[in-house]
Amino acid sequence: MSLLTIILPVFALIAIGVIARQRRLLEPLAFRGLTDVVFFLAMPALLFGAIVQGPTFDLVGIASVYFAACLTIFACALTLGRLLKFPLPRAAMLGLNASYGNTVMLGIPIIVAALGAEALPPLLAIIALHSAIMLPLAGTLVEIGTTGQRRPLAIVTGALNRTLRNPIIMSIVIAFLWRALQLPLPGPLRELLRLLGAAGIPLALICLGGSLPAPKAGALGMDTVIATVLKLAAMPALVWVIGRWAGLPALPLAVAVITAGMPTGANAFLLARRADDLLEISAATVVATTLLSLLTLYGLLHALA
Repeated sequence: MSLLTIILPVFALIAIGVIARQRRLLEPLAFRGLTDVVFFLAMPALLFGAIVQGPTFDLVGIASVYFAACLTIFACALTLGRLLKFPLPRAAMLGLNASYGNTVMLGIPIIVAALGAEALPPLLAIIALHSAIMLPLAGTLVEIGTTGQRRPLAIVTGALNRTLRNPIIMSIVIAFLWRALQLPLPGPLRELLRLLGAAGIPLALICLGGSLPAPKAGALGMDTVIATVLKLAAMPALVWVIGRWAGLPALPLAVAVITAGMPTGANAFLLARRADDLLEISAATVVATTLLSLLTLYGLLHALA
């Protein structure tokens, strides 16, 4: 399968979502309904089935490599923001925009298409911890900087509670428990998961296109440029260096590097809603990294797939 055959259909589905929103072929309420189907049914079914039925994989190895790089990029962006005299919330959002990737809506379809179904279990090791680590970390710093509240434990606990109510995360947690207990997967349930999961990837990409924020004029500033360079270039390079140093096998290493090169995830934009200026910056970063990732992901796939 050629790289263009992998990349172009994915971004074509995103474009369909953008056009459907702009031309009002689907109303915002319809997009919300489709997104609910994706996040409450289709993607949880896909992820649950992949974990329960997939091969054994090294959860600790790939997660350690990925998050060593992820937290390093976050810390570098946060430090750079503070050196540039950014307020703490803005510096924290710069860190999140530079390190938090679209691992579900974009990561799953591209990695599965490029590397095969056997690449999905290592990816799930990253997805399982991605929101649980990065969103509470950034959310705590934003909360402290915005409200002056100095109770980080209470803030982290609230953020973790919200994360664990995420159906994507819950499906992964339940699947790991199911597998650890060696429970059987009846045939009808297996077929139900297959049918629901088959709808997850195309619908997720259309919903991604329909939900891409429209950044305001002038929002493409220093924050967006810094976050884009760190997210699409520095982070995959750092994951590759750490992964090679740690002796990560070829397939998990390719999964980790390509995942690191995913554009900024929409959850960063949602977290930025606490302030209008942060919202505009994150919106611009999500759009800029998503558009540019068409080229950078092509390069990563060419080098690794």
